[in-house]
Amino acid sequence: MRRFILLLVLVFILGAAIFCGFFLYTPIIINSDLHYILQENTNAHALANDLHKLSNLRYPILFRWLIKIRSDDKKLQAGEYSFPRGSTAIQVLNRIVHGKVLYHSFTIINGWNFYHTVTALENDPIIKHVLTNKSPDKIAKEMQLKHKTPEGLLFPETYYYTLGTTDLEILNRAYQTMRQYMQQQWPRRSKNFSYKRQYTALIIASMVEKETSLKREKPIIAAIILKRLKKWMHLQIDATVIYGLGKHFDGDLTRKKLRSKTPYNTYVHYGLPPTPIAMSGSDSINAVLHPAKTKKMYFVAMKNGKHVFSETLEQHNRNVAKYQLNQKS
Repeated sequence: MRRFILLLVLVFILGAAIFCGFFLYTPIIINSDLHYILQENTNAHALANDLHKLSNLRYPILFRWLIKIRSDDKKLQAGEYSFPRGSTAIQVLNRIVHGKVLYHSFTIINGWNFYHTVTALENDPIIKHVLTNKSPDKIAKEMQLKHKTPEGLLFPETYYYTLGTTDLEILNRAYQTMRQYMQQQWPRRSKNFSYKRQYTALIIASMVEKETSLKREKPIIAAIILKRLKKWMHLQIDATVIYGLGKHFDGDLTRKKLRSKTPYNTYVHYGLPPTPIAMSGSDSINAVLHPAKTKKMYFVAMKNGKHVFSETLEQHNRNVAKYQLNQKS
């Protein structure tokens, strides 16, 4: 009789082990990936019930026991999760315990200005918005910047974030990334760049960024801008005029608009504009910190996006006539 009872116990234990193994390693996410948000302070009972409703978890009590046996009650990490199709109960629990939450991405594109960046943030449905309708100067204060606007101070890159991340947090990350990049590159700058402020470099880099997308042209354009500044010549950068016009620019840069009296019009004013006009990428920043050695003083854009460079005003005027004959007055 004792042997029989012992046999029954062993069979029961074996059966329970097989059942538990089957439960633990049988997929509960069947048809498609499961998107799930685990709220703060959600306990094991609530989590098991949620998974029972949303997935193929047939025995929520076993899932609660699993959490209890592993002492995971206090390790459940709130957040947004995506459980791939084919995930088992133990894989789901492991993902939650280790906080493998879902990440989203936000990209600041080279050449965007601050208005473009803020608009993209406002249109992102996942990001938590705390800066809505705030002006650039107020946002700069929120970011604790020394400058009146974040223009040109954000590094163009893809930033990954989780549910609940604010637009202010993303801007701060982009600003810190730019600061770190400049701290690395600034000591390596060429002697040809004689200015003492990193902010000056970012102003010039923003103009280079807007003038060309071609890496090989950037050091030449940077050199031309620096040479004109030393000679106290008008920079005559179309992009600064367009930036100064803001919402009043309709896509047609006429002679009248080139005479507009905004602080950013480098056809009218000497020297640099008061702030950067765009977010500069690494190629533009490096071009300014390491400008080319060239005799060129002028450049004009062709229809294919490339530029023609010249040393004299006479050559430049011929290039303008050749490549920009359709410019409206």
